[in-house]
Amino acid sequence: MASRAHITCLARLTDGSIETLAGDDLERIDALRKVAGQVVWLDVESPTDQDLSLLQREFALHELALEDLHKRGQRPKIDTYPNQHVIVTYEVTPDGERAASSFELAEFQVLAGDGYLVSVHWHESPGVRELEQRFRHRPDVVASTVGALLYQFLDTIVDGYFPILDGVGDRVDALEDRIIEGGSSTQALKELLVIKRELLELRRVLAPQRDVANALLRRDLPLVDDSGLPYYQDLYDHLIRVLDAVDLYRDLVVTTLDANLAVTSNALNAVMKRLTAFTVILMVPTLIAGIYGMNFHAMPELSLSYGYPLALVLMGGSIAFLVWFFRSRNWF
Repeated sequence: MASRAHITCLARLTDGSIETLAGDDLERIDALRKVAGQVVWLDVESPTDQDLSLLQREFALHELALEDLHKRGQRPKIDTYPNQHVIVTYEVTPDGERAASSFELAEFQVLAGDGYLVSVHWHESPGVRELEQRFRHRPDVVASTVGALLYQFLDTIVDGYFPILDGVGDRVDALEDRIIEGGSSTQALKELLVIKRELLELRRVLAPQRDVANALLRRDLPLVDDSGLPYYQDLYDHLIRVLDAVDLYRDLVVTTLDANLAVTSNALNAVMKRLTAFTVILMVPTLIAGIYGMNFHAMPELSLSYGYPLALVLMGGSIAFLVWFFRSRNWF
């Protein structure tokens, strides 16, 4: 069997050494995981039908677990089958095609049982690469038990949310400054709505992931022993912190949207004030000119020698007075 570049398989043996399996060695997984005290971790990226057949042979997957591997976009959850558990979780990764602080959510399906853990995903995962290095260098800590390996895996995924959320906070702060300074409110509004949608997507997957961590903390899975409880409590606390940050930034986005609306309304009010002032300024001389243009023969002012310059002075004086009046009240 040819080596599969998208499959990584590591085994911690009873003597503490690490064995890397590839190619035909993958057929030994079933034998290795049945030895007490040994832990096998198999990571599969973008599995093919051949890979799923391998998983079925080596781990005796439940038919429903195998069916789930053919489906994408599932809600984070825990499914328990005889001697096997399936956890659906999501990793957040930077989206290089958009802003540096933008992100995308990537699905993981994790299968755990006696002596093994299988992670299946359909994307390049920085968290998996990091965990692989830690597995190789600190197997006594990372893979002492399947429960410990599962904690390390989930904790690595959750820790990836913090820098992404920090970037989201920086984006919101920058947009808020632009709005207050009178920047392009239309573009800022578009960006704020994008961030709001991203935070909603995060909230949609993080809330059930918190429930998954809570189920592990309650020891609904026999993989978690007494020594592992403090670590799963730490995992649960991290998820609570991430959710609190998401809710905080959602509130900040709503506040910034309100600020954008207020700035837009103030700008509109300023324009209306100027238009009103100009209307009043032009209305007074128009009224004077209208009166003296009514062409009545009995109007006494029509016979005055200085009537015309007097009307011009009256109109000019009224304009000057109204300009001074409105400028003194900051209407210009």
